[in-house]
Amino acid sequence: MSKDIFQEFEDAFNKLKQKASSKNLPNGKTNTRKNTVESPKSAQFFSAESSRLTDFSTPIYNMGVTTLDPRLQYDEFTFPRRLDNCKMVLTEKGNVPVLHSVPCDEYGIASHDWITFGFCQSTLGQEYYSLDPMTADSELTYGIETFLDHHLHEIFGFGLGEKRQNGMHNYKFAYELQDKMGMVLYGHSSRRISIQINGTGCSLARKGWQVRLYQYLTSYQKFYDPQTGFLKETGPREPKLTRVDLAYDDFEGQYITVDIADEWDDVGGFWCGGRQPKIEKIGPWKRPNGKGRTFAVGDRTSGKYARFYERGKKEGSPLSPWVRAEVEFKSKDRYIPLDILLSPSQYFLGAYPCFEWLAKQLEKDFCTPEKTKVVKKQSEISWDKAIDVLKVQFGKYIRQFAKVVEPQELINMISSDKDEVPKRLKFSHAAVMQSIRLNQHFETKPTSLEEMPLFVGKPLVNMSAYKEFVHAI
Repeated sequence: MSKDIFQEFEDAFNKLKQKASSKNLPNGKTNTRKNTVESPKSAQFFSAESSRLTDFSTPIYNMGVTTLDPRLQYDEFTFPRRLDNCKMVLTEKGNVPVLHSVPCDEYGIASHDWITFGFCQSTLGQEYYSLDPMTADSELTYGIETFLDHHLHEIFGFGLGEKRQNGMHNYKFAYELQDKMGMVLYGHSSRRISIQINGTGCSLARKGWQVRLYQYLTSYQKFYDPQTGFLKETGPREPKLTRVDLAYDDFEGQYITVDIADEWDDVGGFWCGGRQPKIEKIGPWKRPNGKGRTFAVGDRTSGKYARFYERGKKEGSPLSPWVRAEVEFKSKDRYIPLDILLSPSQYFLGAYPCFEWLAKQLEKDFCTPEKTKVVKKQSEISWDKAIDVLKVQFGKYIRQFAKVVEPQELINMISSDKDEVPKRLKFSHAAVMQSIRLNQHFETKPTSLEEMPLFVGKPLVNMSAYKEFVHAI
């Protein structure tokens, strides 16, 4: 009797399955996308000139690729992606999936949780550089929609969403990325375009986006076109990383907790020279109630900021041991190298001395820590100000020496033996060249191109690369 019941259930299930298959496809067969394990990329699918796929008519972000497509044997092209970016957390409402970023390097320690990069608006085309970014809304929007959207799809798998009514961060215009995964900001006086990829975007982007972004940002080339007789440029101009957040997730709380971070501070684990960093404790530290605590190191407005917080409890699970450590780098006072896209674990371990202990506990002590270089901003002093300082401090001595020593001989006596420009002295290179040509004394810095006879008619004199040459610092 029981066998008959099971047989009836099986027959009914097969009929429902055949009925659903006939609705999906005319031939009654169901095509599914195979979700493979992570595999290396194959060079045969990529063009030598760009990172675009060139051997397939269907775009890489199209959902209608069939099982016959050989790209499906590579994990970065499967949809949905393998569930390595999701952690189930038990809350009062049941099990809730929580997204998190995934390490991309061989060490598997840290992952990217936020990326902000930018480049000059001339990347859209040389004709875009001369546009006023504060007023050329329609022209820049056209370049963003036709050029940048294409590259965002190739790199991350998602592109532009809706345009915002207003910009932010001193940018006049802005675009939301699809599903609120980031933002594109443009219309700045610096003529730069900024792209933000938030934590959700870093978690859901196609696998290998770090490598593709690195290849794109380093793809600038300048070459001579024999057909037109002009120099041509490809790739982003003046690329720069302005913010990078790195994160390490300890799902079981075995190696890091907020209490361990507090103990690290007691023994100088976050001291990197100079003054001790600012420490802030957020949440119910005195009487923990399951809402989650945060231990913050440094100032949020500075170039490096760290925080340790109980991620599982923050998501609504009072008993979750999940703890996350994040380090936020900003280009405010430091240089963020593009290599941080390929080796996040090394730069994470190099952020603070206490992370060396973490590497030993993870048996990753062979991972060489890398540090971001701090850029010390030197104060500048103008030509007139330098004369005033010299006059106030040594003017009386020079006047008395001039009574017994010839002026030229006096200058030779008190001048430095090294013919070097002081690093703090800011003066016009045009004035120097003009003084050499006319054999006259240096003049003050000119305020316009009309006062710079050597540069009248010189093209691209206002470009940033040329400005660095004009003003010797």
